[in-house]
Amino acid sequence: MHGLFLRTHDLNPRRCSDRPVAKRLKSIGRGIQRLPSYFYRLARLFLIIGVCLHAGAQEPAQARLTAQPASSPERALSDESAHAEKVPRVPGVSTIWRGLNAGVTFSGVHDSSIGWYNIVTPAVSYTISHHYSADASLSIYPYRLAQNLHRTAANDQRLVVDMGDTGDTLIGLHAGYNPHRVWNTTTASFTLPTGNRLAGLGTGKVTFDFSDHLERYFKQTGFLVDIGAGDSSGLVNNLVTKDYNSLGPLAHFQAGTVVWLPGQTYLQSVVYEQFPFGSQKIYTTVSSPDSTKYTVISGNSASEDNGFTISMGIPLASHLSLSGYYNRSLRRNLDTVSIGVTYVLRDSSWKKRLSLIDRALREAEEGGK
Repeated sequence: MHGLFLRTHDLNPRRCSDRPVAKRLKSIGRGIQRLPSYFYRLARLFLIIGVCLHAGAQEPAQARLTAQPASSPERALSDESAHAEKVPRVPGVSTIWRGLNAGVTFSGVHDSSIGWYNIVTPAVSYTISHHYSADASLSIYPYRLAQNLHRTAANDQRLVVDMGDTGDTLIGLHAGYNPHRVWNTTTASFTLPTGNRLAGLGTGKVTFDFSDHLERYFKQTGFLVDIGAGDSSGLVNNLVTKDYNSLGPLAHFQAGTVVWLPGQTYLQSVVYEQFPFGSQKIYTTVSSPDSTKYTVISGNSASEDNGFTISMGIPLASHLSLSGYYNRSLRRNLDTVSIGVTYVLRDSSWKKRLSLIDRALREAEEGGK
């Protein structure tokens, strides 16, 4: 009978996760061990059938549990915030699986000020525990248009091809907690000055930002709030590529909703406000057509911005996903559209179901602290 319990335990973990049921089965097992061999085998058969029937009855309840998202249905099982993507331009690279992960996104972007251009964004992420993680990413621009700084250039030649430029390197440190069903992610991020500031891809200095992200879900719909402060717009709303970078103190706010659709597809809509205070310096990709040719702007409210962003993600395969967004900057009268394909080495955690044994191990780990 000892072998029987080993074999039933090795079935799907959720089928043997109910402790009261396990105790009853163990008690029954001790009783039937004392039966003659024929009746013992028959009783063992009925016991196995009973375990399977009980597991089948548990399946709908477990299915309802997994349908409650924390950015996706699967992450609700692990008390993880899935939709607060640590690296928005490379969705899925941050997972709950401990250790190193890497990914890359190939995207095409249309900006109403400079037209179409391409971006390749590689990223690496290291998950220390399901509470703490760190990541780094860098956007590379194989082809884009930028301001023609030649003084004698005609108005119809205000843009020139800029190939192979890079942006600043983004590094993020994250801590996540789940008090009272509201997932809270605190992030400290900073940049390394690897971008070309004359092309609006950097500031030439190390910049920082501190932000706090809150999520609360009701069935398949979540409500999101972000608030933070730093000294560069390059660390704000990182999903959207911008044609400028600012240097100077600012605060930022973002709020919206996310809805999970069949097939693990999500649709998110947010509004945002970026409010500078104090002296600002803006490094821009292109100046307005009716202004002097410049790429550096100074002023107290030069980096102010507000608008809305609509984004969507569709999983194509276990390691492959399609994503895109539309951003409207009301302050700058600017439209940006992007569509991209992302590949990650380790499957995104929101595409894998955590077993109840995984949950029990994590709860035991937390309880021992």
